[in-house]
Amino acid sequence: MKQILIVGLFLIPSITRAQFPTEVRPGTRVEVWLPETTRQENGPERRLILRGNVESVQGSVLRLAVPSTMGSLAIPRAAVRRMYVSKGVSRGASMVERAIGGAIGGAITFALLNDPRRKGGPHYHTDWRAAGVGATWGGGIGAIVGLAFPYERWHRVIR
Repeated sequence: MKQILIVGLFLIPSITRAQFPTEVRPGTRVEVWLPETTRQENGPERRLILRGNVESVQGSVLRLAVPSTMGSLAIPRAAVRRMYVSKGVSRGASMVERAIGGAIGGAITFALLNDPRRKGGPHYHTDWRAAGVGATWGGGIGAIVGLAFPYERWHRVIR
């Protein structure tokens, strides 16, 4: 009896690792990283990245419908290096993230380019004042860009 229990304890983790997470169900948009034998210049080395909609999950096999293709791909769980589930496109989240990045970039740029002794053009008495103005402009421009061009957000489910 002890032997069966010990063998069961070793098998349970491998069985659960062979399954897909509960977030992966038919209709869900996913990004899957698969191994690639040849090193690639763009993107992660030795990885093939596929995005598509889950058609079905049968045990340890994922059937993925890739846009602009006919049929579906059967992907075994053992081949998946990483997997992300789409959280959708959010204009608000894109706007906030781009605004923060723009504010940081604008503050640094304006502070570095500030020269209080300059006669023409914008000049500020302190670099902190220049950084504040740069953060305002950068944040505003970043927010507009994020609102106009939102992007898809992803949640990692397989490491």
